This record gives sequence, C-alpha cells and structure tokens, in this order.
Amino acid sequence: MAILKDGVNGGFTGKVGSVIGYQLNGKWVIKGLPKLSKKNKKGTGKQNACRSKFSLMQYFLATVLDFIRVGFNLESKSRGMSAHNVAKSYNMLNAFDTEGKIDFSKIRLSHGTLLKPENPTSQSFNEGILFTWDKQLHAGYERKTDQVMLMAFDAESDIAFKKVSGKRRNEGEELLLIPERNGFHHYHTWIAFIADDRESISDSIYLGLVKYG
Repeated sequence: MAILKDGVNGGFTGKVGSVIGYQLNGKWVIKGLPKLSKKNKKGTGKQNACRSKFSLMQYFLATVLDFIRVGFNLESKSRGMSAHNVAKSYNMLNAFDTEGKIDFSKIRLSHGTLLKPENPTSQSFNEGILFTWDKQLHAGYERKTDQVMLMAFDAESDIAFKKVSGKRRNEGEELLLIPERNGFHHYHTWIAFIADDRESISDSIYLGLVKYG
C-alpha cells in the first residue's frame, strides 16, 4: 500500500504494483522493483538439492504415515508437534547419503526409550516376511506384553506393508503377510516394540533387505 502526499498531484511513498515511491533530496522518486533473475527462479544447486531431499522424504513418510503416527506419537506430544513433523525433522537430518538419496538403513520409524528387540531378524517365509527376536525374559526385565511393530517397504514400487499391533514380546516371532504380486521384490524391513498401554515405545531397528515374491 502506498500513501499519497499533497493529493493526487503529489508524490507517494510505498509500493504500487511493480514500483515503489519515496522522497530523495526533496524530490519524489519512483523506482521499479528488482526482478528475480532466471538463476534465482531456478534456485542454486544447494537449494535444489534441499528441495529434492524434502520431496523425497515427504513422499516416503506419506507412504508409511499410519506407522509413524504411532511410532512418533509420544515424542510428538512431548514436543508439541505432529508425529509427521517430528519424524520428518529427524529423518531429514539423519537419513540421507552423500548423494542426497534416502539411506533406508538410517530411517527411524519410531522413537522412545522402551527396550528394543534383541537379535531381531527378517526373512522370506511362506506368505510373507517372518520376523524373529529373542523373547528377552531374562536379566530381571520382563516385558511379556509389549507388542511388536513391523514394516516392509518396497522402494521401487513405493508400497509399504505394516503391522502396528503384532504379537507379544514373549512369543519371539511374527509373520507380516505380503499380498501376492508379480515377480520378486526387495523390501526394506524394520521392527520395534510398543507397550500394551501405549505409554512407551522403542526406537525402530532396521533389519535390511528381504527378497520376497
């Protein structure tokens, strides 16, 4: 908005469209606003790399949104943020390689202080991916009713299969069913535990790629 000085025949101060008016040495001056260069419109290499990383992470987290809403729920409440934003903040800082691509081995899908799975594994088995872990009923720390959380993600097809309320810690294994698809696919796999009362959760653990099909 501009302000007229001395009526319609006077000068003005402020911005009108693509020009600005101001007084210089007792005279009214009108000056065009600078135009963005093609370089600035396109963005610098660093800016474009950041935009690309942001888009990659945003797309991946949207695919696994149901899982991270549970996995980062407690942390999001403590920080006054959404679970999605907390997950994005952590993974943007920690889960990219030097070429700006997602390093799935560094992705975290849940965050907390609950005892993590001990000696977990994932492997192709019958109708899905079989996850195993030690029952952890020793050392005076018995968490029999904690439930397992499982994730399998096919990065080539951007398809995720997940379970947020699986079997109990003391059962030692759980099968994540994978619907039949054409050919073999490679799935990034993660495991975590959540307390029965949902008041505590473990960090997720990346278990590597599993070929299934």
